[in-house]
Amino acid sequence: MTVSRKARRSSGRPEQVGEVLAGYLDGTSLGESLARLGAIEEWAGAVGPKVSRVTRPVEVRGETLVVEVASSAWLSELSMMRRLILDRVNAVRDGPAIGRIRFRLAQDGGSAVRTGARKRGAGRQRLPTAKG
Repeated sequence: MTVSRKARRSSGRPEQVGEVLAGYLDGTSLGESLARLGAIEEWAGAVGPKVSRVTRPVEVRGETLVVEVASSAWLSELSMMRRLILDRVNAVRDGPAIGRIRFRLAQDGGSAVRTGARKRGAGRQRLPTAKG
């Protein structure tokens, strides 16, 4: 697919939509925001299986990664480890750094877990408690 009028006027040749979009994203903070979304997919590898079983990254707002936690005990534990976890998340990232992690108690009482599907709520499972 090509972009015709503006692209032809500026360079004399049609440009591919991907090139135009990449140029636009580079000139705005939107590109960095989109790149930070990768932290959601990288979460389990950064924190390991024990923590990933009781957490679910749900969104990135600006530089903040929002993570739901299965129980208040885990919420307390992970909040104390916030700096270490943030360092681990950023260590595995190729894109822009995550500036902050916000932990919150899972709104569903910890009964749903993210299973790799992009849509929230897909593949529901019970999260382990702080004891398990």
